[in-house]
Amino acid sequence: MEASESNHSEPRRPLSIARILALCLWLSLALIAANVTYSALQPPPDTLQARAGDLLFVSTFAVPTDDWDLYEGRQRALIVEEQLEIAVDTPQTAAWSLANPRFADFDASLVAIAQSGPLDNAFGLVFHADLPDDHECAFPAVLLCGISEALPLLGAAMRQVLDQPDATRYHAFMISSDGYYSLWQTKAGAAKALSAWIPSDEITQGIGARNTIRIVAIGGRYQFFINEVRVPLCIPADESASSTFAGGECIDGSLKYEYIASDDRGGQLGLIAQSTATGGGGVVVTFDNLIVYSPAQSTSEEARL
Repeated sequence: MEASESNHSEPRRPLSIARILALCLWLSLALIAANVTYSALQPPPDTLQARAGDLLFVSTFAVPTDDWDLYEGRQRALIVEEQLEIAVDTPQTAAWSLANPRFADFDASLVAIAQSGPLDNAFGLVFHADLPDDHECAFPAVLLCGISEALPLLGAAMRQVLDQPDATRYHAFMISSDGYYSLWQTKAGAAKALSAWIPSDEITQGIGARNTIRIVAIGGRYQFFINEVRVPLCIPADESASSTFAGGECIDGSLKYEYIASDDRGGQLGLIAQSTATGGGGVVVTFDNLIVYSPAQSTSEEARL
């Protein structure tokens, strides 16, 4: 009996509450980090993807479709005579219609015609639009959504740290009927010119003129084409500032044939028309033959096939 008793080890000391809490916190942080990393690397489940050169999406508006946001009013988006028509009656206002699918990389082109209104207008292609619903969680991991719902104050802090979008976010490449083009970004309700308005002989000017707009997006890098000619952008030297284009020169910036997005997350494609303060309302633009391919590695004019 004595030999048996001598082999007994000392009883273990229970873990303190502080050590247990610290261990739980460490495991929670590790799980959150794993969820965020995994979610960031995975495209949304409804994002259209294919092999390079394959067709992803096409819309000719020849038949009624549920693929687009359609609505009536002073700003309206309707299918009229086998085209999608966007009208803007109010000055300095934009109206748009988004297609349902989401895209990461894409090679998209469309035909746009300003049917009526002033020459001083703007219209084109919306890309990587993101419209989070108020009732949906936009955190990059399901676990974070649960934490935000259980602890609202912590959820608000996480939104600030993670820069969670609280309003519509989209980019728009637009041309005007008087021969200019520009690149814009709208985020958290604020619009910003990523490239100043630049005049271009590639744009067919005038009401009733037909123009083709094309954007190629690969890995957060974008190139822009008007009537199958790649056009440069006037990118500000300071991201927080703005640039202007005058006398054939990009002032406070540089001309670049590629725009690189710092916060590319994919999103929807759409069509947009906009009135200006000087031109006024009455803008009516029709769009047709939106064709979206999975882009090839090259972004030249022949990159699609």
